Amino acid sequence: MTYLLGIDVGTSSTKSEIFTEDCKPIAASQQEYPIISPAIGMVEEDAEAWWNAIKATIKESIKASRINPKDIAGVCVSGTNACVPVGKDSRPVTNAIMQLDNRSTEFAEKIRKIAGEEAVFRITGNRIAPGTFMAPTILWIKENRPEVFEQVYKFMVPTGYATMKLTGNYTIDWSRCSTTLLYDITRRKSWSSELCNLLNIPVDKLPEPHISTDVVGEVTAEAAEMTGLQKGTPVVAGCMDTVGAAVGSAILEAGDTFYTLGTLGRLCYCLSEPRFDARFINICHAIRDRWLAMGLMHGGGLTLRWFRDQLGAFEEAEATKLGTSPYQIFDAEAHESPPGSRGIIFLPYLSGERSPIWDPNARGVLFGFTAQHKRGDIVRAIEEGVAYSLRHNLEAFEEMGFQIGKIRMGGGGAKSTLWRQIVADVIGKELEVTENLVTETIGDALIAGLGVKVYSSLDEVKKLVKVEQVVRPNPSNYPVYSRMFKLYKTLYLHLRGDFLELSQATT
Repeated sequence: MTYLLGIDVGTSSTKSEIFTEDCKPIAASQQEYPIISPAIGMVEEDAEAWWNAIKATIKESIKASRINPKDIAGVCVSGTNACVPVGKDSRPVTNAIMQLDNRSTEFAEKIRKIAGEEAVFRITGNRIAPGTFMAPTILWIKENRPEVFEQVYKFMVPTGYATMKLTGNYTIDWSRCSTTLLYDITRRKSWSSELCNLLNIPVDKLPEPHISTDVVGEVTAEAAEMTGLQKGTPVVAGCMDTVGAAVGSAILEAGDTFYTLGTLGRLCYCLSEPRFDARFINICHAIRDRWLAMGLMHGGGLTLRWFRDQLGAFEEAEATKLGTSPYQIFDAEAHESPPGSRGIIFLPYLSGERSPIWDPNARGVLFGFTAQHKRGDIVRAIEEGVAYSLRHNLEAFEEMGFQIGKIRMGGGGAKSTLWRQIVADVIGKELEVTENLVTETIGDALIAGLGVKVYSSLDEVKKLVKVEQVVRPNPSNYPVYSRMFKLYKTLYLHLRGDFLELSQATT
């Protein structure tokens, strides 16, 4: 039997999962790590914590699977978005600066003045923005931490960092190149010497680009000892987490659409031509001559995790008593609240917002609660607010002429049957919930399989992705949510200036 290993380095945790060649999961392990916030607007993580989690979860997965590691035919890593400054010794020079970070806002403006929004969009297919894109962060490091900039051998991303720790080679995949603002994502696929020269960012500080399925190295003897993998196991270039989720959802052809409700929310539409809009993040797919238009929403599982960590002591205690998850307690509470949460609206902007409003100053808002409201109303309002942010992006996609029918859905948030139904009711569309909700690791395994020739065609891959449930919207709930959604958008517009003033008052 041939096996494939998928590893997803997420914002909150790393998961490693082993699959059979027909994509049946046989063992998985997950490990959380902290998010570091040194100041308001700053979000960091320790890349060494990722590597420790990768080592531990691979070992645990192999042990639980009881397979011989030499039967693992290939490895693929997907990952969240961050700037990881790495020295020649392969160690991080400083903490990774995460995509939720907004410290580089000033440098996004500098790029706009130096290079121009139009030229940057023409080359990279993307708008100029802090956090989400690496170039402003690199410039922030160059000006504010010059000693760090001098020590940097390569500016890596989480996927490339993990792949480097496994193989010793400094690479980056095309999908993550797409989020640097330094890469030509049209059919040329190369670092833009024009932008690198304008911004005075040395190209030799950037890793070597590869399509996701390229084998970029083999597991070294040192990495094999640390992880339990077999020395010489092929490792492909990997991909951003969204691309892993796309492949894991069989979103491979033009017009295919999926929504991942993970730590962040991501809505993606597959394109066969580079047709881009500045409201979205536009990226290269793992498949040649395919692109993804992505609505990236900071509202996702992160919002409910924040509620759990800060205000969910009761649910944590109850879950421990009952031997269940606090999220199941949340579901039970929210189920008692009607659609519309008895008049509460939640703006899920706990770390600013990306698509479609692109406002780093936006803040979370719980609007309309009274002394009569219960915890379940608040929990449901949080879930509805995340669904409203999805509908906001769907509206923008449809304004572009994208024809969207059914939407594939995965991600940890989709474990909640209530949240699935809320999403379907809010957007008024059918959802196809994938059998394997953690679509990143299954997508990674499929990409590894394509890279090492376990699979010879995309048709093979499509047949391996199964739909567990079709969730149909309740037509009586859609009008209620449409009215609340209108208020959701109006509320943000009323507060936009106040968000800016508040941001300036606290920096």
